[in-house]
Amino acid sequence: MMKESDTKTIEERNCFRCGKVLKPGALSYLVNIRVFSNFDGVLIEPEEGVDQHLKKLIKQVEESTPEELERDVYEEFTLILCKSCRDRFVKETKYPWEGPFKIRNDSDRTIH
Repeated sequence: MMKESDTKTIEERNCFRCGKVLKPGALSYLVNIRVFSNFDGVLIEPEEGVDQHLKKLIKQVEESTPEELERDVYEEFTLILCKSCRDRFVKETKYPWEGPFKIRNDSDRTIH
């Protein structure tokens, strides 16, 4: 068990959402998020034809950085939350229809 004087060497952290200072030993929650691409097994033939579509995809890939391409396939990160933000995060994630949950539409960046 740590003494209060020992906690001076441990850094304070902040809640990712509200910025509240989370002192050493204080209640906090880790949220590990993994987002990865999904394939449902369906391939739809593009209207412009396969050759034209492939040229378009190659151009998109050439104009993208390796980091952008990787993020389109897989991204992982961890959030540290205080108790109230954890409760709100869980509620909004499990029941998005019951409260505000802003979804960013960034479809121009998606390669498919």
